[in-house]
Amino acid sequence: MSEDEEAERLEATRGEKILASAMVVFLLIGGVQILNELGDIPDRPQPDTYYTKYEVYRLEAEERSIETELRGARDSLENANAEFLRAKETYLFKREEYRVILDRGEEGEIKEREYEEARERYEEAQLRIDAVQAVYDEINGRLDQKRGEVSIARNLAFDEYGHDYQIYRLKVLAIRLGFVLPLLGVAIVTYLKAKKVRSKYTIHANAFMAFASLLLAYMIIVNVWKAVHIIGISILGAVACAISLAYLKKQFFSFERISLSRLKENKCPWCGFPIRYDMICLIVKIVGRN
Repeated sequence: MSEDEEAERLEATRGEKILASAMVVFLLIGGVQILNELGDIPDRPQPDTYYTKYEVYRLEAEERSIETELRGARDSLENANAEFLRAKETYLFKREEYRVILDRGEEGEIKEREYEEARERYEEAQLRIDAVQAVYDEINGRLDQKRGEVSIARNLAFDEYGHDYQIYRLKVLAIRLGFVLPLLGVAIVTYLKAKKVRSKYTIHANAFMAFASLLLAYMIIVNVWKAVHIIGISILGAVACAISLAYLKKQFFSFERISLSRLKENKCPWCGFPIRYDMICLIVKIVGRN
């Protein structure tokens, strides 16, 4: 075969590989799209359905209504407290003023009447603040109770949604496996048959099997990785380290490399014992013959 024919054959082989790789890429694009569409076949659970079932929205609306009522009660309590402080201050002032008049022995009907009116307003303000405080405490208690009901309803809705969502994911996984595994089986059978008869379409079978294998790997990553990503990281790291160690041992710690290194240092290639130059030549000849 001439050099031109050899170069032409190599170029044809390289072109076939490029086209086969492109074929795999295009098949993967379609395969991934099909996998995504298969995820829409089973009914996907919606959180709103479970929130409605356990009346979470209604309870939340009642909670907001009670919060609004509590804000109004808080404003009333603040106003009652301010009124109470003013009435108390006036009462203490009028009481002291009336006491000074009595100490002087003077007649003070007006001051006495003002003192009595201030005392009545003070007592009324105290009763009012007690009543408003009771209303505030009652509303606050209802709000705490309602918040507990909302929390329980949310937890029930979330638990049932999580359970149904796991079932949904298993259904999607089963449907996708039902698509990918037969596809991979057909690809393997096609590849073995093409290889057995040495068909000129073997490269097509190789590309088809590569597509099916990569599609299965993609599906596993998407469907399983989310659930076991921590374990997956551990396993993947351990496997990668094991492969790296095996490669290093094979490449850098093989007997041939160690032997040549020892020979360069005038040592026995088997035991590392120092030897003379003439012995090295003899060993090299023996190794060369073998």
